[in-house]
Amino acid sequence: MRIAVTGASGFIGTELLEYIGSHEDEISIIGLTRGGSAQADSSSCGDMSCEWRATDFSEESLRTALAGADVVIHLAGVRGTTSNPDDYVINEQITENILKAMVSDGVGRIVFASTISVYDDVDLIPWSEDTPLKGRTMYGNSKIRCEELIQQYAEESGFGYGIVRIAQVLGAGERRRAMMNVFLDTAAAGGEIKVIGKSVAKRQYLYVKDLVRILTKLAAREPSDRLIVNAGMPNAYSNLEIAQIVNRVYSNPTPINYDDATPETIRSSCMDITVLREQLGYEPLDMEAAVAEMKA
Repeated sequence: MRIAVTGASGFIGTELLEYIGSHEDEISIIGLTRGGSAQADSSSCGDMSCEWRATDFSEESLRTALAGADVVIHLAGVRGTTSNPDDYVINEQITENILKAMVSDGVGRIVFASTISVYDDVDLIPWSEDTPLKGRTMYGNSKIRCEELIQQYAEESGFGYGIVRIAQVLGAGERRRAMMNVFLDTAAAGGEIKVIGKSVAKRQYLYVKDLVRILTKLAAREPSDRLIVNAGMPNAYSNLEIAQIVNRVYSNPTPINYDDATPETIRSSCMDITVLREQLGYEPLDMEAAVAEMKA
């Protein structure tokens, strides 16, 4: 099987290529990139050599870039929390160009990285795949539109898909200076982790090494198979609970500095992962096990 990966040089894409290169002998990779150092860095593919192809994500260039692929794993996209919908239109444009190129090239399957942000109503937590979609952010709305495009093109052209609604991803290789990275670095140095806010809301996360296994499983399903699946840890966690887990795993003797006087600005988010367990047969790590792996 030959898999084309968009966003192959990003955080998730790099982990995906390394996993496939080390564990999947029957899979070869086409890494799609706008150019840059990734094309020269074969180490991102583990024991496997990748074929890197440049694309500007226009329909024309994608027809060339996807030639010979059996499956597309579509990770590329603009993330963010801005409230301007124009910032995320490119997500829809790239996705539709990929779908048009798939039809032209006869690519039979797409696995799409969607997001937990397609859900919003906290009264319906835990969200199932059948929960009505309402974007929590403009980014979430753009992913809803991408999902709709995929389903529309699949009906018209007969190809299969796997749509993965992904909880907040964490991993040691994350390049952004997010809360989890700060907690890990602070605990590793024996420092004081600071938790600001009442820490009532609980959010769901997903370890990146679980995510890449889920993406690979979806890519390997029957070409015509169509599945939407929530992907997250078995439980959701407050910021304080995460800090406590990190301190415990790292045996950090410095107490947490918990300031509950500041109002909390985040809201809870948690998905039901029954489909992940029953139809993909996959059980992701919980927070403590994921942090232990990152520490190792």
